Amino acid sequence: MSTTESGIDHINQRLQKLYQAFASCRPVAADGAFSVHEPPAAWNTDHTAFSEHFLQILWNERYLLDALCCQNGSSLQIIHQGDWNVAAGPDFRDAALIINGKLVRGDVEIHQRTSDWLRHGHHLDPLYANVVLHAVWEDDGPVDRTPSNVLVLQDSLNPAWKLLLHEVENICYPYARQLPPGKCAIRWALTDDVKIQEVLAAAGLARFEAKTARFARQAAAQPPDQTLYEFTFESLGYKNNKDAFRRLATELPLEQLRHFETEEDLEAALFGAAGLLPDSTMQTLLPEMEDRAQNLWHRWWTIGAPKIAISWNHASARPLNSPCRRLAAGVKWLRLTEFQPMRWLQKFAVMAQSPRLLLEVLYQTDYDLPHWRGCQNFQTAVKPEAALLGHQRIADIIANVFLPALCASNIAGYTEEAASLAKAAFLMMPPMQGNRSLTEAAHRFLTPPSRSKEVLKRASHQQGLLDIYHNFCQNLGHDCSKCPFANIGQPSPPKQP
Repeated sequence: MSTTESGIDHINQRLQKLYQAFASCRPVAADGAFSVHEPPAAWNTDHTAFSEHFLQILWNERYLLDALCCQNGSSLQIIHQGDWNVAAGPDFRDAALIINGKLVRGDVEIHQRTSDWLRHGHHLDPLYANVVLHAVWEDDGPVDRTPSNVLVLQDSLNPAWKLLLHEVENICYPYARQLPPGKCAIRWALTDDVKIQEVLAAAGLARFEAKTARFARQAAAQPPDQTLYEFTFESLGYKNNKDAFRRLATELPLEQLRHFETEEDLEAALFGAAGLLPDSTMQTLLPEMEDRAQNLWHRWWTIGAPKIAISWNHASARPLNSPCRRLAAGVKWLRLTEFQPMRWLQKFAVMAQSPRLLLEVLYQTDYDLPHWRGCQNFQTAVKPEAALLGHQRIADIIANVFLPALCASNIAGYTEEAASLAKAAFLMMPPMQGNRSLTEAAHRFLTPPSRSKEVLKRASHQQGLLDIYHNFCQNLGHDCSKCPFANIGQPSPPKQP
């Protein structure tokens, strides 16, 4: 089926309008009048003050003039407003802006007043180090240490912005509107599920092979066992503590850990080095953990393991995903491997007669230390008791670490049979737990986004969608006009004479 570029644009505009319809929480009166909401409201009666969330909506909808100017005189053009960030940090991530004729990529922070930058402590927070634009409703004077580019929104709005007051209520602004579909969404909409899955599986395998290449490069520079140790610990940390776990594995290398003869010595060395051993004279511990904490302290002091200055993110982690529980799982895994993790992994590949059996063996590995099942840390209990690693976390480690490692051809013990088995196992893995990036990708490509339930039937489909989203959307600043993926089959622009 062929469709002209103008036809695609027309249909895509209609898709955008469908998304906008989801946000219409109340009808517009025939005379265009609207009523002011009772608190908490998005605006006050004379439109001189708005909630910060409503200003974020204004920015996301781009109800702005074509020609913009920052307070310092810099010209501004918006290529991509950024991705609405619902986690800690700036309001919009990975924006693409043209400032004084130069393409600038970075984050955007939205405030009611310029002074809010200091009042909120952003000047001291490293999460805001990449902010390239501070968009405010009111500039209440120069503020030291604020981003140099400040855009005053009330002076920069398109006259049509007040229509937004009619059609959107800030408390029910939908996720679909925060992440509108890209230009290629219509192509995905016109393609059947099976064809899309074929594309995604190929992209997922490319992402898998990129992880294998990363592992192989690292393993070429150091012992493969150390590389697998670092990659596995990094995965134990997930997004909140992956850097902390990776640093622990790097600074307390496997060669040192091999000297510890007992599980208790290993636990003491890792917990002590990580700074996760509590002082029982200063803190109240769980009764069942008091003796263990004292014993670990004594062992750590005796073996002389170092203490590493690691900053752990405790606030964002769920109790079952606490650093202590994840580290305990790491202790158990290292003991299972007998400090030879590559040999341990390759042994499973040799034993397995099929991809399904390989997955079963890896899933069924026991990563539990019994005394940690009922504890979040040394001070707090978990009820009911639970496994240290859930099924989804194990799946993540299998897909992102274990299976790619089996395909690294520069590792001693590598066989093509094991590599083929690992790839086949990856391609048959069921869907894994979703995340913010996967949700963003689904909203960019699939209309409606709920279609992902029918399309993303395998982990490889999810990984493929993430690979396309990263390589095309994010790397090009969401500029569809430059995306080869969005313009496949489109006529090339005429060459300039």
